[in-house]
Amino acid sequence: MSTEAGRSPAPVEELRDSSWQSELGRPLLIAIQMTSLVAGPLAVVIAVSGDPRLRYIGGLAFFAALAAVYSRQWLSMPSQRATRKTAYKLAELLVLILVLRVATWALTGDWPTTETLRGWLLDPLTFLDGFYLAAILLTALAWQRAGIVAELFYQLALTPGELRWVEEQSVGSWWRASRSADRVQISRRELVDGYITQWLIGGVFLILCAGVTRVRIDQGAGLRLLDTGVPDQVVVAAIMYFLTGLLLISQARLAQMRALWYFDGVQAPPSLPARWNRLSLVIVVGIGLAASLLPLGSTWQLGAIVNIIVTVIVQIAIGIVSLLIALFSLVLLLFGKPPEELPQLPTTVQPAAPPPPPVPTAELPPWLGGAVVWLVVILVLIFALRFFIGPEGLAVTKSRLRALGQRIVALFARWWAGARAAAASLSIVVPRRRAADEEKDGKLRLPWRFLRLNALSPRDRVRYFYLSTVRRAAEQGTVRQPSQTPAEFLQDLESTWPEAEGDATALTEAFLAARYDRIEISPDDAQKTKTVWERVKRALKQRQAASDEDATDTD
Repeated sequence: MSTEAGRSPAPVEELRDSSWQSELGRPLLIAIQMTSLVAGPLAVVIAVSGDPRLRYIGGLAFFAALAAVYSRQWLSMPSQRATRKTAYKLAELLVLILVLRVATWALTGDWPTTETLRGWLLDPLTFLDGFYLAAILLTALAWQRAGIVAELFYQLALTPGELRWVEEQSVGSWWRASRSADRVQISRRELVDGYITQWLIGGVFLILCAGVTRVRIDQGAGLRLLDTGVPDQVVVAAIMYFLTGLLLISQARLAQMRALWYFDGVQAPPSLPARWNRLSLVIVVGIGLAASLLPLGSTWQLGAIVNIIVTVIVQIAIGIVSLLIALFSLVLLLFGKPPEELPQLPTTVQPAAPPPPPVPTAELPPWLGGAVVWLVVILVLIFALRFFIGPEGLAVTKSRLRALGQRIVALFARWWAGARAAAASLSIVVPRRRAADEEKDGKLRLPWRFLRLNALSPRDRVRYFYLSTVRRAAEQGTVRQPSQTPAEFLQDLESTWPEAEGDATALTEAFLAARYDRIEISPDDAQKTKTVWERVKRALKQRQAASDEDATDTD
């Protein structure tokens, strides 16, 4: 197709639907959904084995699913078309299995010892314990399902070919009227329907796993259903699975619609995706809240009814199978041949021939087989790692590692700069607020002799009465320490001036009410407090006069 003079179409590698493919929330939603899916079989395994270490598998599955999402997005980029995707995925799976082994050791603290290494050399199968096998199977399930869903959602984005087509058509004057069928390279409706089908199948699988957790087999080989409750983590996982599925379906519908708008030349508002996401989140959260209000369990004896129905169906099936077996046995008895008589055993026992002399053979060391197995495993892992980080994979080089290190350092530098700025702001704000509080309190302390009580509010007058008493007590030797509360300082006042014990208590309580309570302090309350304060002040003056007379007599 023709283009304008002086304008060449952008390279395919530069044509990228970045607004869709750079979304950060979608990988988290996919990882959460696949972790919720794995929670079903994980609950079954926990119910069967009772191993408390299995609770760590949920976190491992989440990180594996998140890694799968970003890995599939990277493989789907046009620049990675030459990458052997199957080989890369196998290498990634092997690396994941290796990382899982180290992670299980780190989480449980059960690091291998010398005796353990010797056991692996003699019997390599002991390397695969039950916890590790469960972690491999469930984490690989989350990794595989997350990768499939990530590829599906990546395909919902505008392809480079579609972007090139629209770019070329936008040059001409007739492109808006063109409705050529070759402009859409993929069927997004089929992709959306495919995801909905996978979502429903996963939901049925999760519900079946939740049902299995309620099955118990009695000692008498009897099957009992609905006798135990579904574990709470399975209920939460099922709710999260369906809610995240609804959010992802909303995202898929948005991708389908924005592609139609893009091809038809409709200029959608830039804030439309954000509004769409907010509205979808509000609706889904509302559905979740409504679902949380629904009853769980055997409501209105529904569990007993289902139990009876299932028991009847199982008994009928057993009866039909028993009847078929009886009919088949009867047919064999009617039309079968009579059994042949067994030959008579000889009455005389002949002595057995002596065994041949043993042939000397060279015995192999018991560790040789295990060593060969581990040698093969190590070679496979080396090739997998080499492909994973080599030129055909992630292409990890010194320059890329240096760039990654610089990005990490810059990220931490921004965080550190933000922390220092926050600390500097606090170092300015906190002293200002402290100075303002001290200035506010200082209005009651300074100057004592030139303060007009009538100009103060009732609350400030009560505070003034108490603070002036504290000042007079400090002048006579009873100093309130900064760490003391008013209640603690009251004990010092009562021990120093027992004659003013009741008034000191009343004055302290009035101060606490004026300083910390929100109740209204009326002028009558302030006047009553002033009466108490005057009595305390007179008691302090009398004690000061008595101490002065004693000092004069001593002189």
